[in-house]
Amino acid sequence: MRRPTLRNYLVLFILAIVFLLSACVTCKTTSTIGQRPEKWATQMKNTCNVPNFYKINNNIYRSAQPTEEGMKQLCDVMKIKTVINLRSFHSDNYEKMCSTALPDERLHVKAWHPEDEDVIKVMKILSHKENGPFLIHCQAGADRTGLMSSMYRVIYDKWTKEEAIEEMINGGYGFHPWWKNIIEYIQDFPDVKIEELRKQFQAQ
Repeated sequence: MRRPTLRNYLVLFILAIVFLLSACVTCKTTSTIGQRPEKWATQMKNTCNVPNFYKINNNIYRSAQPTEEGMKQLCDVMKIKTVINLRSFHSDNYEKMCSTALPDERLHVKAWHPEDEDVIKVMKILSHKENGPFLIHCQAGADRTGLMSSMYRVIYDKWTKEEAIEEMINGGYGFHPWWKNIIEYIQDFPDVKIEELRKQFQAQ
């Protein structure tokens, strides 16, 4: 009878390690999905023409760049009234895509250098609830959209910065980890200014 060699034992050991690691990853993935907080944005179904489409609340949605057909669905079916386009070099051409004209709230937001004036402008637009439902989008619906959604959470929903960042990173939106400056921007946003903005927009 042929006895197992050292090489056989080594192969078995490696296979065992791989199996254990796979099991850990599977368990972690299942656990993360099962523990998604209810207050996080809800993914919208059957919306292939509006990728990365989530409902923040009854009046605000977030997504990646909609297709032309997706924009029509947003206007005619979802009844979106205002689209906030955060992309620097892309126009949505609402006039061609929608049966009704939409307010053109286009900003030139830079993921590599978020600016207070852009955040404040978006928060001001969202303060006029009668102009909703709103859609906030950029190209991927992950980073610039994640920033504005997080600031909305902090200013309007009164989440902590940590709670807002947690949703932005782990909410399934595809946030890119190399944009650490976005995380730092939210962390460093002055608490005094947050309180000022809360009072300003609540008064409108």
